[in-house]
Amino acid sequence: MNYQSVLDQIEAFVSAQLSAYGEPLAYHNLNHTRNVVSNAAQIAAHYQLSAPDQFVVLSASWFHDLGYVNGDPAGHEQRGALIFREFANSLLIEGDLIAHVIGCILATTLPQKPTNLLESIVCDADLYHFGTSEFAGKDLLMLEETSHRLKTDFPAASWLAGSAKLLRSHQFCTSYCQDKLTDQKQDNLRQLEARMGTASRADQ
Repeated sequence: MNYQSVLDQIEAFVSAQLSAYGEPLAYHNLNHTRNVVSNAAQIAAHYQLSAPDQFVVLSASWFHDLGYVNGDPAGHEQRGALIFREFANSLLIEGDLIAHVIGCILATTLPQKPTNLLESIVCDADLYHFGTSEFAGKDLLMLEETSHRLKTDFPAASWLAGSAKLLRSHQFCTSYCQDKLTDQKQDNLRQLEARMGTASRADQ
């Protein structure tokens, strides 16, 4: 099997699906998906994965949020897995590979509970920004997307509190990301907590 050729087809398919989505989402869009794929490739390179295992994590990264194009956030991982299965069957991809990719996609469901290295890599690739200086900007995009979907304006303090709770409960799954990203994640949490105090006073 020519893994790169199939990955090229996957990239074209997912890009077309996300580009054709009627109303681009502020966060869960093609740019996010490409970032996750890039993160997954970086982590996979660190662990020197075999070609089949690289294929699994990159395929899962491409499809992990594709379920947003045909439904609400709840259950989007399962829908993305179904879309992948149909696509993979059309390309006659081996059943074991399909099962591993689907396992990686489903592992990104919050709270993340990966059961092996490949699932852990995809989980960390998805939430990689928790431990980078890009967190605050991406959190604002999530706020924009959620506010638009629910047609609700969230008080700043309330949203920031939810984001802080998410960061506190999160733990990177791979030792690579734990070593590389945990310090910045703690900095991000401290910045959130400082902003929460300012926002609480402003909301009063």
